[in-house]
Amino acid sequence: MLRLLPILLLLIPSAFVQAQKRGQALVDSELSVLPRAPSDTVRARVYNNVSTFYMDVNTDSAIKYADLGMQLVCSMNWTRGIAVFNTCYANIFSTKGELDSCMNRHRAALALFETIHDSVNIAITNNGLGTVAKAKSDFVAATRYFMHTLQMGKYLRNNYLIGLGSENLALVYEYQEDYSKGLEYARQAVAAYTLDDDQDALPAPIGLIGDIFSRLKKYDSAFIYYTRSLYLTRKTGNKTKEGTILNYMAEYYSSQGDYPRAIQYALEGKKLWDSTGESSEDAINNKGILGFYYLQLAKQEPVGQGGRVGQAGQVGHRDKWLRLAIGYLSEAVRKSGTRSIKTSQSEFQASLAEAYALAGNYKDAFLNYKSYQEIKDSIFSQENKNKIAAAMSKLELDKKNAEINLNQLTIVNQHRQELYMTIGLILLLIIGGLLYRQSLVRKRSNTTLLVLNNELDEANKVKAKFFGILSHDLRSPISNLVNFLALQRRRPGSMSEEQINDREKKIADSANSLLETMEAMLLWSKGQMEHFKPSMVRVRVDGLFAYLRKNFADTDQFALHFAPAGDLEVLADEQYLRTIMYNLTANAVKALRQETDGQIQWKALRRGNDLLLSISDNGPGASNEQLRALYDESAPSGARTGLGLHIIRDLAKAIGCVVTYHAGRSEGDAGSGKEDAGSARGAEFTLCLPVG
Repeated sequence: MLRLLPILLLLIPSAFVQAQKRGQALVDSELSVLPRAPSDTVRARVYNNVSTFYMDVNTDSAIKYADLGMQLVCSMNWTRGIAVFNTCYANIFSTKGELDSCMNRHRAALALFETIHDSVNIAITNNGLGTVAKAKSDFVAATRYFMHTLQMGKYLRNNYLIGLGSENLALVYEYQEDYSKGLEYARQAVAAYTLDDDQDALPAPIGLIGDIFSRLKKYDSAFIYYTRSLYLTRKTGNKTKEGTILNYMAEYYSSQGDYPRAIQYALEGKKLWDSTGESSEDAINNKGILGFYYLQLAKQEPVGQGGRVGQAGQVGHRDKWLRLAIGYLSEAVRKSGTRSIKTSQSEFQASLAEAYALAGNYKDAFLNYKSYQEIKDSIFSQENKNKIAAAMSKLELDKKNAEINLNQLTIVNQHRQELYMTIGLILLLIIGGLLYRQSLVRKRSNTTLLVLNNELDEANKVKAKFFGILSHDLRSPISNLVNFLALQRRRPGSMSEEQINDREKKIADSANSLLETMEAMLLWSKGQMEHFKPSMVRVRVDGLFAYLRKNFADTDQFALHFAPAGDLEVLADEQYLRTIMYNLTANAVKALRQETDGQIQWKALRRGNDLLLSISDNGPGASNEQLRALYDESAPSGARTGLGLHIIRDLAKAIGCVVTYHAGRSEGDAGSGKEDAGSARGAEFTLCLPVG
C-alpha cells in the first residue's frame, strides 16, 4: 500500500493496527525501543503504537501510554504529534462508548491538522467524525463527513481516501435501505482499493456488496461476494476483518433458513473476537446475530415437544435455545447501548422482545419492543431520510459550484496562457525576423566584402603593373639624359655636332614624354585614391581646345584643327576632361608619326542634353586588341602600349563620360557611305557628356 507513512507520521488508522501482530510480545518489542530511541519523535511513535494496541485490550493502559505520548509531544511543541494523540484519545473513547468525548477529540485533532494544512489527515479525521456520527445514528452529519473524505481523496487523487469515504457512504445508504446508492459507493470503494492493490482494505467493501445483495434477496450473488471477501481476509491474515466477513457468511445462511450453518459461522467469528479482545461494532453484532439465530431455532420447536427432533438436529432444546438467544441478545443490546450504537441496539431489542414473549416474559418483551420502536422512529423516519437527501443535494450543489468556479478559473488561465503564448510567438517571430535580417545583412555584407576584396586584389595587381610601367617610362628618358651627361663629362669632344643635336633632340622628346606621362599618371593616381571624387563644374569647350592647341603647338608632323565651339559648355571635372582629351590627342599624334600628311580634328556638337566631343585622324586606325583596354578593365597593358586607354577609361568613368570608337572609311569612297574593310583608314573617338 502507498499508505501515508511519510505524511501521517504517528497516525496509524485502526484498520491497519488491527491487521498487525497482536500480543504482549508486540508491546514488549515496542517498549524495548524506548531506552535507546534516537529521538523524541521515535519515543512518541512508540507510545502511540502501544496505546493503540491496548485500545481493545485494556483501555486504562491505552490511556496511560496516550498520556505519556501527549506529554512528550506537548513538551516538543509538535503540532502534528499533538493532533495524532488527540486522534488516539478519540479512538480510545470510541472503544469505551464515550462518543461525545470521542467527537471532541476528533474535532481538536481536525483543528490542528487544518492549522498545518495536512490534507490527508484532515480527510481521515473527517472519516473518524463520520464514524462517530454514524454510531450516534446521526446519518446526516455522517454523510457530510464521509463525503468530505471522498472529495478530498478525489482532489488529492488518493485512492485510499476515495475507498474509505466511499465504503462508509455505502454503509450509510445500506442503513437507510437505499441499496442502489449503497452498491454504487461500495463498488467505487472496491475500484479505488483495487487501483492501489490494497489487499488488506478490499475485503470490507466486497463483503458489504454481498450484504447488500443479501438484503435484496439476491443470495447467489451475495454468496459469491462473501466467499471472495473471506478468501481475501484469510489471505492477508486480518483476523478482525475475517470476523466481520464470518458475520456476513452467517447472515447468508440465515437468509437461506439454515440456522445451524449460520450459527457455525457466527461461533467461528466469536472465537476470533474473543481472542483479539475486540469490542467493536462488528464484535457486538456477532453476539446479536447469534442470539437471533438461536431465537429462530427455538421458534422452530413446537411447545411441549421436548422429546421431538427439531430442524437443528437436536432433541427438545427449545428452552436452551431461548436462554442462549436471550443471553446473547441482552449482551448485544447492553453493549450497543453503552457505545450508543442505536441501529444495532434497536434491531437486537426487537429480537429480544420476541424472545421474551416466546419465553412468557411479556413485561420485558413490551419494554424492549417499545424501546425498539422509539429508536427506529428516530433513526429511520422520513424526515431523517429527507435531511440526508438534502445534505447530499447540498454537497452535490457545492461540488457543482466548485466545478463551475474551477472551470471559470481554468478558462481565465487558458486565456492568459493563450495571451502569453501569442506574445511569446510574436516575440519569437520578431527574434526570428531579426536573426533572418541579420543573416541577410551578414550575407550581403560578406558578398560585398568578397567583391571589394576581389576588386582590391585586382586593383593591387593593376597598380603593381601600373607602377612597373611607370617605373619603366620614367626611368627610360631619365636614363638617356644621365647617359648623355655622363658621356659629355667623360669625353667632351667624342661626338660630332650632328650626333649631339640628334641626342639632344631624343633627350628633349624623352623629357616631354616624361612630363606628359607624369601629369597623366599623377592625375589618374589621384582618381584612384579612396573617397576622392571629381569636382563637376561647367567647362567651356573653347577653353579645352585652347589647352590642346597650346600643348601641341610645336608639332610640325601633322595638322591639328579645331572646329568652332562657340559658347558651348560641358559639365565635367576640367582636369579629368583635359587629361582624357590630351591622351586621345597624344594617341592620335603617335598614330601619325609615319604619315607625311597627318590630319587631326576636334569637333563639338550638341545633341539634346548631351554634348559630343570627337577627335578624328587619318592614321591607320586601331585593332580590337588595342581598343580592349578602353572597355575591359582586365585588359593587359604593356610598357608603352595600352596605358593611355586605361587612363582614359578610368577617368571617363569617374566623370560619367561615355567614350566610343568608330573606324575610318575607305579613301576611295569617303563620301559614298560604303566601307571597305581592306582599305579602311583613320579613327574617331567620341566623348559624350552632359551639357553644362
